[in-house]
Formats: sequence, structure tokens, C-alpha cells
Amino acid sequence: MAERRKFSDYEKKTIYAKADGKCEICGRRVKFKDMTVDHKIPLTKGGTNELENLQLAHLGCNRAKADMLYEEFLSLAQNIVKNSKRARIKSLFAR
Repeated sequence: MAERRKFSDYEKKTIYAKADGKCEICGRRVKFKDMTVDHKIPLTKGGTNELENLQLAHLGCNRAKADMLYEEFLSLAQNIVKNSKRARIKSLFAR
């Protein structure tokens, strides 16, 4: 497994430019000073520190995704939203 490491300013600027300054998890703008680098394929799942495996992310998005693949994270998020909507609908009828 590759080791976690700090990225150089050049690497960060390259990742930022590649993403046009937008979080590749949620799509919203990220200030350069607030950016984090996310591994598309997490290191824990065999990912590398190569630029092709790195993407721009908000700190919150990066932490929420944790060591999941994007598809796993998206599925989890959709289930949370679906269950939340169900709970709100049930509470409306419980009154």
C-alpha cells in the first residue's frame, strides 16, 4: 500500500487547474487555500499517489468520502437522502 504524503505546491496547483477550481465530489468552487487532495481510489484500496489518482476536494467532502470509492460514497449518500425523506414523510402522517 502506498503511504500517505504531503503534496507539493506544484502538484496542488496542477490538481486545482485540472478541476477548474471545483470540488470533484460535490462540484462547488473551492478556494485554493482551502483545497484538499482526495485519492479517487483510496490508498487503503490499492490507490496510488500518482496525479491521475488525485482530485480536488473540499475538506468536508473529502472527510465524508473517507476511504470509499466515489460510487460507494454516492450510493451511501443516496440512501441517506432516501431514508431521510421517508422519515420526514412518516412524521407528517404520524401527527
